[in-house]
Parts: sequence; structure tokens; C-alpha cells
Amino acid sequence: MNSKELTKIVDKEIGKFIDLSGVDATYDCEIEEVEGVTNINIGFEGENLGYMIGSHGRHLDSLQYILQLLIRRAINDEEFSFRLTLDVADYRKERNETIERMALTKADDARMLGDSIDMVPMKPYDRRVVHMVLEKFEDITTESHGEGRDRYVRIVPAADIDVDIMKDVNGEESEDSEE
Repeated sequence: MNSKELTKIVDKEIGKFIDLSGVDATYDCEIEEVEGVTNINIGFEGENLGYMIGSHGRHLDSLQYILQLLIRRAINDEEFSFRLTLDVADYRKERNETIERMALTKADDARMLGDSIDMVPMKPYDRRVVHMVLEKFEDITTESHGEGRDRYVRIVPAADIDVDIMKDVNGEESEDSEE
């Protein structure tokens, strides 16, 4: 499916949603292909859209799920893979930035302590943000643990890195000393 056809379907389904919900908002839609998956990013802007976000983003997550189902049904192609991200008044963008900062801070803590750090339980989308922001670091790995609402990310420092010990030219370990 090409981008133009997909944009037409997305516009039609969002139009239906806006008509049914009575939302007084405008939206932007960006479609991009990344590693065989089509990302559809939809951002709503307008006045008094807090009810679309809900408590801790619960309404936003539900609306995203519903729109994803509507678009999936309209596309009617089981082979077509896409990921929909819905944002309202930059709520998700700001939340992602907060989660990224928290993940980086916890990663620094894990490095300094040399021990794993468990983050608070998070929704799947938020855990994905943590995994993605920390995957670029070679000295840190992330793992998801727990079940259901208690699922959380564990940040694990790489075991083979030791800050206090350096290898000398012969490959033997020696204390790092200032002589």
C-alpha cells in the first residue's frame, strides 16, 4: 500500500471519529516507513482536549487502540504492518521526554552502583520508550520483568566493564594509579 492511499484511509477514519465524538480539533498525520513497518503518527491540537488524554493518558491509549482497529479494518490487508501513535496537545511527546530523562538517570545510577536498577511498573508503550532510549549504550542492557500491570523494566549494567581496573600492555589487570 502506498503512502497516498494510506493517507486517504487515515483521513477518512479520523474524519469519522471527529464527527462521532464531536471533537473540536485539528490534526496532523505523518506516515513513514522504518525497517518494514509503517509508522502512522497522528497529533491532535485544539482547546480543552484534556478529556481525550484522561487520567495518566488512559483515554489517549484507548483512543489510539480504537483508531488502530478502525484503520486496520479499513485497510483490509492482514499482511500490511503498521504502528499507530496518537498524541493530543503533545502530551505523549512530553511524557516520552520525561521517561527518557528518567531512564537515562536510572542508567547512570546502574553504572555507578554496578548493580541492576528496577524502574516502576509501566504501560507497554512507556517500557518501549525506555528500551529504545537505552539500546544505544553498549554498557547497559534492559529487560522487561513481571506480569500485567506490574510489568517493569530492569536496567542492567554490562558485567564485563569494571571502572577501577585497567589492562596493561601485557593484558594483565592492574590498579589504575596516578604515579
